[in-house]
Amino acid sequence: MAGTWNVRNNTATRFDFWLVFDRYGPMRLARREPKLARGERAIYMEATLPNALWETPSLRGKIEVSDPGSAAMSFELEAAADAVKKAVGLDIDLRVVDQMEGE
Repeated sequence: MAGTWNVRNNTATRFDFWLVFDRYGPMRLARREPKLARGERAIYMEATLPNALWETPSLRGKIEVSDPGSAAMSFELEAAADAVKKAVGLDIDLRVVDQMEGE
């Protein structure tokens, strides 16, 4: 298989690697084609990741209320943003967007 470890262009970076696993659960990664122990199997993998992943961390969440007869939903955006910041260590921009204008 390909001998490159990664290939970068203007929008994305491709990482080539081998995923090695056995029937009991242990797994490992290898950059080159691995030597396998008895009972191991390997799969050649390519992961293409956008370059923006390293430039701007991005989190997305979605809250959906599908029953039009349900009571209005309310929550405090600042408290939710603070909770996420404490959990993952990132400042986030949390907004409520009207579905009609957001999609």
